[in-house]
Amino acid sequence: MIVSALLDTTPGDDWMRVLDRLAWPTLRLDHGVEQLRLVGQGIHFVGDIRDGRGLSAAVRELFDLVTARVLSARMAALEHPMDDLALAAPPLAPMVVSQDPRMADVAALLQLPALPALLELASRLTGMGFVAVARVTAERWTACAVHDLLGFGLQPGQDLVLETTICDEIRQHQRTVQFDHASAHPVFSTHPTPAIYGFESYLSVPMFRRDGSFFGTLCALDPRPSQLDALSVKCFEVLAAWIGAQMELDDAQVGGDASQTLQAALQAVADAAAGIAASAQPSSPLQEAAQRIRALSLLPG
Repeated sequence: MIVSALLDTTPGDDWMRVLDRLAWPTLRLDHGVEQLRLVGQGIHFVGDIRDGRGLSAAVRELFDLVTARVLSARMAALEHPMDDLALAAPPLAPMVVSQDPRMADVAALLQLPALPALLELASRLTGMGFVAVARVTAERWTACAVHDLLGFGLQPGQDLVLETTICDEIRQHQRTVQFDHASAHPVFSTHPTPAIYGFESYLSVPMFRRDGSFFGTLCALDPRPSQLDALSVKCFEVLAAWIGAQMELDDAQVGGDASQTLQAALQAVADAAAGIAASAQPSSPLQEAAQRIRALSLLPG
C-alpha cells in the first residue's frame, strides 16, 4: 500500500535529514512503513500499511515536528553560525560505497557523452518536456538519466514508487505504450498513473540488455496532449535500442562473440535509423533525430 503526502514546496536537504531521523523506527513499528520516497513535492510512504488514516494523522504531526526542528535550527544558526550542527552535521552513520547494482547502471549511463543531447533530441521529437531512462526491476523504479523541462524534480539515482508507474506494467508485458491524450483515451482516462503525475501525453518503450534481459524503459511525458505518428514512435524505439547497445560496450571491448554481437546490434540500429531518416520530412526533428542516431551507430572501419 502507498500513502502519499503533498507538500507546498519541495523540501530542502536539511528538512529531509531531520525527517529521516525522526521517522524511524516509529513509522515502521506503528504503521508498517518500509520505504519513504521523495518525488518533487510529494513524499510517498510504502509498505504493509495497516491503517491509512492513522498513518495520515501521524504524518501530519511528524511534519509539524520536523518543520519546528528545522526552523529552530535555522534560527540558532543565525545567532551562532559556527554551531549549525543540526543543518551541517554529517550523517549519523558513516558513508559507504553503494553496492546496489542499480547505482552502477546509473553511473554507466551518465558516462555516455552523447546521451544528454539525445534525450534533448527525443524531447523535441516527441514534443514532450520530460524524457528519462529508467532502470526498472520487480522492486524499484530508478531514474538513470533525465531531461526535464517541466520541473518534475527527478534526478538520476532517485526513485518513483514502482506501483504508480506504467513502466512497471511494461516490465511485465515488454511492449511499447503510447497515448496522445490520456483524458480522452478509452483505457488511460481511468488509469491512476496519468492522474497521479499530471500528464496527458506519454511514450515509453522497453530497453533490453544484449542477452535479451529487461533493463528498463526510455520514457517521455508531458501535461499537454501530443500527436505522434508511427514513424516518430519507431524512432524513439530505435533510440532506446541504441542506448541498450551502449550499456554493453565496456563488456564487448574485450573482443570475441560479445564484440560481434554489439557490432550487429549497432548495425541494426544504424539501418533502422537510416530508413526512418529517408522517410521523414526534410529538416524535421524526426529526420534530425534519426540521422543523429545513425551517425552514432556507425562503427569505424
